[in-house]
Amino acid sequence: MFAEVLVPIFLLVGVGYGVGKLLHLEPKPLSRLAFWVFSPALIFESLRTATLSWNEMGVVAAFVGGHYFGMYLLSLPVGRLLFRDDRDARAVASLVLTFGNCGNLGLPLLLFALGKRGMEIGAVFLAANTVLLATLGVAIASGKARASQAIGAILKVPWLYTVAAALVAREFQGFPLWLSRATVALKQGAIPVFLILLGLQLSRVPLKKIAAGATRLAVARLLLASSLAWAIAFLAGLKGTLRDALILEGSVPSAVNSLILALEFDRRPDLAAAALFLSTALAAGTLWVTLLGLSAIP
Repeated sequence: MFAEVLVPIFLLVGVGYGVGKLLHLEPKPLSRLAFWVFSPALIFESLRTATLSWNEMGVVAAFVGGHYFGMYLLSLPVGRLLFRDDRDARAVASLVLTFGNCGNLGLPLLLFALGKRGMEIGAVFLAANTVLLATLGVAIASGKARASQAIGAILKVPWLYTVAAALVAREFQGFPLWLSRATVALKQGAIPVFLILLGLQLSRVPLKKIAAGATRLAVARLLLASSLAWAIAFLAGLKGTLRDALILEGSVPSAVNSLILALEFDRRPDLAAAALFLSTALAAGTLWVTLLGLSAIP
C-alpha cells in the first residue's frame, strides 16, 4: 500500500522540491496555472461524469463542515497551550490545525488509493473547503469576521463557478466531444502539476531556523485531524469508498493556503511555513498508517 499509493506522491513532490532548489524556480506561475486552469478542469470533469448522488454530495459537504469547525474548536485550547502569550501564533495554530491540503495532496492521494470515485468525492470536498477557507480562514487570519471581504474572496475563486457549471452539465446529454476532450486532457495533467507545485512551494519555505512550537503544531495537526475524521465517519455510519475518501482527506497535512493567509495578514508566517513543511514530511508516515487502518476494516 505504501509503495503503490504514497511513494509516487512523495516522489513527485520530491521532484518539485529538487527542481525548485536546483533551478531556483518560482512556484507562482505554475500556481496560477493550477489555480485557474488545471484545478477547475479536474473539478469540472470529475463532477460532470461523477456517479455521486445529490445525497452523497450533501454528506461530503456536511462532513467538511463538521470536521473543519471541530478542528477549529480543538485549535483554540491547543493554541493557548503552545503559545500562551503570542496572539499571532495562536491564529496560525488555528489555521494550521483547521485547514488541510485537500487539493494538491488530497486529490492525488484519493486517485491513487481509491480511483475515479475517490477523485469525485475529493472534488466536492475541495469545493466545500473553498467556502470555509474564504470565510472562516479569512476571519481567523484577520482577527475578525469581515463579511464583505469573505464574500469577495469567494467570488474570486473559480472552483465554485466550476462546480455550478459541472452540476448543470451533468444534467444534460450530448456534451460536446471537442470540449470534453480538452477538459479530459487538462484533468489528466492536473495530478502531476499539483504534486510538483507542492514540491516547488515547499522548496521556498525558509528552514534556516525552525520556529519554536512548529513540530508540536505539525504533529497535532496530523493526529487530531485524522482522529476527528475517523470519529465523524463512524458516528455518521459511513461505509465503503465514501468513508475511506473522507477519512483520507481529513487526515492530510496542513494546507499551503494556511501559509498564504499568514503571509497576507502578517500572522507569524515563519511558524506557518515551518508547520507546513514538517506536517507534509511527517504525513508520509501518518497517511500510511491511515491507509493500513482503512484496509483492515470492511
